[in-house]
Amino acid sequence: MPRHRVLTPLRWSDMDVYGHVNNVQFLRIMEEARVIAFNSGGNAAAALPATGLVVARTEIEYLTPLVYRTAPIAVDLWVTRVGAADFDMAYEILDRDASGGGTGAVYARAETMLVAFDLTTQRPRRIDEKDREILAEWADSPVRWKRRRGDRGAARVAGGARSGARSVARPA
Repeated sequence: MPRHRVLTPLRWSDMDVYGHVNNVQFLRIMEEARVIAFNSGGNAAAALPATGLVVARTEIEYLTPLVYRTAPIAVDLWVTRVGAADFDMAYEILDRDASGGGTGAVYARAETMLVAFDLTTQRPRRIDEKDREILAEWADSPVRWKRRRGDRGAARVAGGARSGARSVARPA
């Protein structure tokens, strides 16, 4: 099955002053789920972090507040793209139903770009064929973003003052 599910407990200290899990804690939850998924028993992907992986980029979309509870939350993770030296891993942080399925609320969707990293040379390395085969077993559809602007946001910035943006002069 391409999507891997990890049940992750929440910590009391994950909450912020507003009474819900703080946004930065979602990144910790994703990291813990990724480490557990990669290192689960008999999993060929366990070799990937051992050879070195670093996070190069993270995009996260918060969909609904997550309030502390003692029951663990589900984190589904899967691979959406494999490049020459990096790959994208997607996540959904969600409730699970009594049967263990994920038909409840989706709290966040996210994607991280992970770069294969040579721990000896401290430089990125190419993803070899063996690792590509492992990652292909994790492949599934791209993240279904709800609020992503895509290229529309970039075009608005590139348009500058002509698109209605206010120009700000920089001091010399």
